[in-house]
Amino acid sequence: MDIKQDFIPVTNNNRPGYAMTPEYITIHETANRSAGADAAMHAHYVKNPSTAVSWHYTVDDGSIVYQHLPTNENGWHAGDGGQGTGNRKSIGIEICVNQGGNFERAKSNAATLVRTLLDEHNLSIDRVVLHQHWSGKNCPATILNSGGLEGFKALIPPTGEQQPNTPAPAPPNQPAPKTTPTKPTAPASGGGIVNWMNTQGMDSSYANRARLAAQYGIVQYRGTVAQNTELFKSLQKSQTPAKPIGNQTTTSIVTYLNSIGIDSSYANRARLASQHNITNYRGTAQQNTRLLELVRGGSAGGARLKARQGEGIVDYMNRVGLDSSYTNRARLATQYGIKNYKGTASQNNQLLNLISG
Repeated sequence: MDIKQDFIPVTNNNRPGYAMTPEYITIHETANRSAGADAAMHAHYVKNPSTAVSWHYTVDDGSIVYQHLPTNENGWHAGDGGQGTGNRKSIGIEICVNQGGNFERAKSNAATLVRTLLDEHNLSIDRVVLHQHWSGKNCPATILNSGGLEGFKALIPPTGEQQPNTPAPAPPNQPAPKTTPTKPTAPASGGGIVNWMNTQGMDSSYANRARLAAQYGIVQYRGTVAQNTELFKSLQKSQTPAKPIGNQTTTSIVTYLNSIGIDSSYANRARLASQHNITNYRGTAQQNTRLLELVRGGSAGGARLKARQGEGIVDYMNRVGLDSSYTNRARLATQYGIKNYKGTASQNNQLLNLISG
């Protein structure tokens, strides 16, 4: 079984782009019994800009599983609302029920995929649920009518049983002492990156490395030397202090706000002043100088508003008065050293961490 990444465009409304650490796996059926309504057809359907729903994988009776979203991004598939656990914390899998397809084989393929995902995300089998669990909908109907959730779970291979595309076990390692490291060098093996992560106080488990690899765009992480070296470089780069953005020489708060895409009107400056504890803002030279120091991160040490837990880049930028358009995010990404910005989840997470301090 091969996984083909065929992601929904980031500009589609059905790719919300909220960061997600999966806690559940939700099983659906497509309910489309038309001939030819296989995984490839649904991959085409879910990318249509008019499609309102989205999920992570579609499985049929063939050897290719289509992946529509990264597993560190949420989809709209559970029917429990914009903040619902099903939508915001679960991986959605659709099983095809098309005429002419072998549903039992498709169901078995889905169970194999579930085992891979459970292992990758360090989840127990009790975190596998049906769509009905979140919204009460009679889905997946065929499974509900023939064995239910427990019948499907019985098809899931035992943990540790290797399947195609299942990550290899993490190499053994000895924890390194947690000391302040000198400038690290690239690891020569899985043990190398593990030791380096330990010295940084990071979780060096295989599951966490696989999660980080997905965030940095390293697909099908298996802990190879090449993948560990690439992950090491990405982690090291993420710890580099952010470059200052915007006009660093101007003494005008209006000019600086314009240079970073923030509304420079009096009303917005008054709002920013209030957020930074500048009282009775009247736009005086002294108040504007103080506000400039704060929003630019000058002698005041910086005072960018922190992102809220679970907040996406667009929501954050809108909340703090930043232009959240794709064009402005691409411009900011360039200023922060994020190359080839395409609006991916990993790039948006990286940009959010940088602009929110």
